[in-house]
Amino acid sequence: MPTNPLNLWYTDIATIIRTESLKEGNITKQGRTIPVASDVPCRIYRNSNPPTVMKDTAAQVEPSDMLACDIGVDIKAGDEIIVNRGGALGYGGKPVRYFAGEPTPYYEPFGGVVPNLAHQQIPLTGEKRNTV
Repeated sequence: MPTNPLNLWYTDIATIIRTESLKEGNITKQGRTIPVASDVPCRIYRNSNPPTVMKDTAAQVEPSDMLACDIGVDIKAGDEIIVNRGGALGYGGKPVRYFAGEPTPYYEPFGGVVPNLAHQQIPLTGEKRNTV
């Protein structure tokens, strides 16, 4: 199988953590378990630049970022995704925490004119608060 040209575009590295049902005695709880995948090449890009909302106790920002990665990566809506921006390029920035929306696969974008560009895009939600 030919190399995916998008792999050269992936500048970030992600860890994907899934929520699963955990049984403790007679109680079933939801909890995050070991990572589903680590060191996943990906790219974060921003659809819009959200405004900062000032509240009485905190400044709040809700980014609307998107994640692009290989179509074979196992991501489901609700997964926690920890992204190291620039990680694929050797940069070690502060990890950013997101939660995945419903993935959209793109099997052969551009009408198949340029083959092997299959990828998936995942809307990300995250909330950042800074106390004032």
